Amino acid sequence: MKIRGIFLDREKNTDRSLTIALPTPERVMVPLPIGCKASVKAGQWVLRGNSICDGETPVHASVSGKVEEIRTIGSPDGSYEAVVIKADETQKDAAIRMPRAEDRESFIAAVKASGSPAGDKLEKAKDADVLIINGIESEQYLTAENRCMLDDGELITAGIALIERFMSISTSVAVTEKLNGIEKVYIAVASDCTEAFAAMEKVAAKAPNTTTVKLRGDHPGGSDLMLVNNVAGRTIKPTETAADKNVLVLLPSEVAFIASYFETGMPFVERRVTVDGDLVKTPCIMKAPIGTPLSALLAYADANTKPAEKLIIGGMMTGRSVTDLELPLGAEDSAVLIFMKPIEAGKGSLKVSDKATNCIKCGRCAQACPVKLMPMRIEKALKKKSKAALERLRPDLCVGCGSCTYVCPAKRELSEVVRQAAEGFGSKGGEQS
Repeated sequence: MKIRGIFLDREKNTDRSLTIALPTPERVMVPLPIGCKASVKAGQWVLRGNSICDGETPVHASVSGKVEEIRTIGSPDGSYEAVVIKADETQKDAAIRMPRAEDRESFIAAVKASGSPAGDKLEKAKDADVLIINGIESEQYLTAENRCMLDDGELITAGIALIERFMSISTSVAVTEKLNGIEKVYIAVASDCTEAFAAMEKVAAKAPNTTTVKLRGDHPGGSDLMLVNNVAGRTIKPTETAADKNVLVLLPSEVAFIASYFETGMPFVERRVTVDGDLVKTPCIMKAPIGTPLSALLAYADANTKPAEKLIIGGMMTGRSVTDLELPLGAEDSAVLIFMKPIEAGKGSLKVSDKATNCIKCGRCAQACPVKLMPMRIEKALKKKSKAALERLRPDLCVGCGSCTYVCPAKRELSEVVRQAAEGFGSKGGEQS
């Protein structure tokens, strides 16, 4: 049985935009993973691609220049360290050390060493027999992955070949064992992205065992919950990940990067990002160094930031709202959206909470929830501080898609309520089957 979501206003202003290379910013602030310490010091010179953090998740300089400081940055997600690099005029690359792989273990280690988020996904799903390339961008404005499918078909084809080849070989102490590995590859594309679907059909024709799947563009169509069920045909619980069902889910850009990394040796130092919103004069898609200040991205897109009342990193439904224009672009940030005023009902997380009215018990939030929660009852139980009711209602199963907030005619911030309930009572509720 297919899991269905809700349809959002499309608003893909940049779906036909070409990718623009952002001119090198004056300085970058490359974020470090929480708990990771910088391996460089103020005053040190680095080249593009040099390692600047020797933690479990390596981080590399995204520009060449002089390290100005190691700065602590506060954000809604908590504080973290960032390496501030003032870019020089030459922009030289570090000496390239080509990645090598002979089996699954060395392949995963090589991708992790690049600093790409794909490394952790490969490790968690190392026993996967199905690969789903997630080209579903169900949220408004997001188009970076669509652009990748249009531009990087050859790299995606090469990336699929590398994953199929190396994920099927495992080397133990003395025995080389042939694994099943990736037996089937699906490329999931939203049904309204006809050009991207055609491009991925060409990829599928060149890549053995690969099928292009056209899915409804409903939200949250790109979640593990919906992809594993609707594409791989494997029933997945809200508490499970795709890896638990032996399914590896990667974005088109991650598959393309793996191929690029094995061809060039350049680690993960830049990403494709959508810049859009009602204050952006020239909505566009850019390739920008990791750590680029949001202000530099917005300035290049001719955004008027003075009257801004909402700045979002990521999608409108699942992204995070921030207030500091100097926050850096992170490794997994696919969009920067800026708006003059909070958007009225029908636009999800941008609704104005002080205009909320009483629940009219219409049940739309429960109908929209892909995991069949009842947000209105969770809100009531949270107000009453009823632990028994919350454990029964299971707010910890929420996938954070924001659909309940989007459809609520009373403009209630239900997704935030469910999140609060999950934080307070989810751990005990999660022990139940």
